[in-house]
Amino acid sequence: MDKADRSFEILEVLNVLRAIAVVNKDDWETAAKKLSLDSAVQLNILWIVFCFEGVRVTQIAEWAFWHPSSIVIHVRKLMEKELVTIEKSDKDGRVVNVYLTDKGREVVYLSRKEASEVFRIASAIHNLVEKYGRNVVALFMECLRFLASEIHGKERIEWLNESEEKIRSLTR
Repeated sequence: MDKADRSFEILEVLNVLRAIAVVNKDDWETAAKKLSLDSAVQLNILWIVFCFEGVRVTQIAEWAFWHPSSIVIHVRKLMEKELVTIEKSDKDGRVVNVYLTDKGREVVYLSRKEASEVFRIASAIHNLVEKYGRNVVALFMECLRFLASEIHGKERIEWLNESEEKIRSLTR
């Protein structure tokens, strides 16, 4: 394959990923608004805290790909809505850990319940399973995780694998 062919292939991949990302971003915002949240970032924070109770603000920022100061602002807003609480670490007073309240946990459960209706990717993946089968979709997901790992580094996305079991527990 020559350089011109590779350039076209890369352009196609970039455009396909962008098309998916645009819809995904809109769906995250729609889901957040349905739950009376200010933004998709807040919904993402709630999911992270659900999976990792007592997670540090800096860790949330790294996993959500946001600056820590932005996460602090959103955590404060979530506190005002009584969806999370914070506690300073006993070991280091500069470290702040975030915990879900019962009300916050209910928002996570509700968002999971409504996910298939709000997130168009859920329907698309269902159709992918119908067309190609579970094994192909499992391979597709493995490829996506590999790409994310290659782009961000394994340690930056390892939390996704760790959170999988917790998220699956909501569907049981």
